[in-house]
Amino acid sequence: MTKLYRHSFLALLILALFAVYGCSSNNGNGGAASGAPASSTGAAGSAETVSENLATELRFPLAQQVPTLDPHLALNTNVYVTLNIFEGLFAFDENFKPVPMLAESYDLSEDGKTYTFHLRHGVKFHNGKEMKAEDVVASLNRWKSLTGRAQASLGDSEFTIKDDYTVELALAEPRNDILSQLSHVLNNAAILPKEVVEAAGPDGVTEYIGTGPFKFVEWKQDQYVHLAKFDDYQSVEAPASGLSGKKEAFLKDVIFDIVPDSATRFASFLSGTYDYVDVTLDNLPQVQGLSDVTLNKNLGSDINLVFNKKSPLFSNVKYREAVAAVLDADEILLGTVSSPDLYRLNSSYMYPENTTWYSEAGKENYNQKNPDKAKQLLQEAGYNGQEVTLLTTKELGGTFYNATIVVQKELEAIGVKTKLDITDFATLLKKRADPNAWDIYVGLFTMPSTPSQLLYLNPTYGFADDAKLAELTKALTAASTEEEIKTANDALQQYEWEYLAAVKIGDTYSQSATRNKLTGLVTLAGYPNLANVKLSK
Repeated sequence: MTKLYRHSFLALLILALFAVYGCSSNNGNGGAASGAPASSTGAAGSAETVSENLATELRFPLAQQVPTLDPHLALNTNVYVTLNIFEGLFAFDENFKPVPMLAESYDLSEDGKTYTFHLRHGVKFHNGKEMKAEDVVASLNRWKSLTGRAQASLGDSEFTIKDDYTVELALAEPRNDILSQLSHVLNNAAILPKEVVEAAGPDGVTEYIGTGPFKFVEWKQDQYVHLAKFDDYQSVEAPASGLSGKKEAFLKDVIFDIVPDSATRFASFLSGTYDYVDVTLDNLPQVQGLSDVTLNKNLGSDINLVFNKKSPLFSNVKYREAVAAVLDADEILLGTVSSPDLYRLNSSYMYPENTTWYSEAGKENYNQKNPDKAKQLLQEAGYNGQEVTLLTTKELGGTFYNATIVVQKELEAIGVKTKLDITDFATLLKKRADPNAWDIYVGLFTMPSTPSQLLYLNPTYGFADDAKLAELTKALTAASTEEEIKTANDALQQYEWEYLAAVKIGDTYSQSATRNKLTGLVTLAGYPNLANVKLSK
């Protein structure tokens, strides 16, 4: 395959997640929850305009505890930290296009089954060792074994060494989502030294050694994670975009402070401890008039209502159709984010910005707001007062709970008897995997960038075990031309609006504030790339 063809194929695939475990979460920290174009913060503009009288330390507040710094296991807040320590073969640019990072280039065989990755030479790990194919293969085979979405794409295939700087992946069937899987931020396909991977136990790696612009220094549980500039970092020369491209560390130290209380985070921002903070609607008036602060609106998570297709009621598509008919997306979204400025209606399981995978197929079934139709469907299905269990949590800023109670109100209005099962998030994840524990789950989902990463289309998530759905998904991932992808994508989304594994509610935004002396901060789906950040004194 020619280099031109490789690059054309790559440009075609604006891809993406899930987060594998689920759902996702909106952690309340600048909207790090879902697919959005990258955004640079700071009204002062580009880093070039900043005075070179720079501070050497940045303190960055995290809204949740950090349970692990293993990039293959990292979700939610962990990713704020790990993305600045570790790198993968590819990373997303601002449009979710996979761009080579530790890979120099790749070849794809004519049958679409074999990927050959050519590695950059001379890339150093933080311990001084040069990255080679043995490290890549050890890392990616471990990543695949731990990550459900990777297993779904790769099957039994594994990465193999061709030579010191060449790695091969031979698939049983053609897949157009491999580069996206390698770029996803959650359960990131990061490259670590082979010996670190081999020493990992069931709780993850014990040494946090990557190739990124910052290296690990210290992790004090429940207090902070300290990173320092990696002086031997070797950047690619591509333009900086999203999480990809050129990276240069202007900061010597980055301290990620763990501050779960939003009022404390915001007060610390106002006092000058932090130069970046998430902003709630209640806090908004306090920063709107500050001349040295810029407000940022970040596209965050999309909200979906997921059915348990093994439950006594919702194994029947008529009941799923009834719920889809009554839902008022505006009411649910407003109840979740409390402002019409912080949501948008969107019938597609992808964002409009993701032009390869965005589709309007099936939109006639979106946001119907038709209680009479819903009642008729319930009658046809034979509803007789059975109780519907809605699984939710008040954690993660309350967004899951807020969306769920609006759905509950809408269901009760058409005569459906409901019960809320409110748990902590860890328990929710366990219950969600139990087909006997729930009926409906409303959640915020992280950065879907290709349909193959939509968890609710998977038989293990909400139990969408449907032959036609599997057939259409397979056809989509095997498509290679732009026309084939559009046709297959429209067909899959149209069927999803008929089968109703889930009901798309809409997309949400979050707000953050940045002092103008902080420039060059780029976020993708709310997750920060601190590599090119400058902080004036």
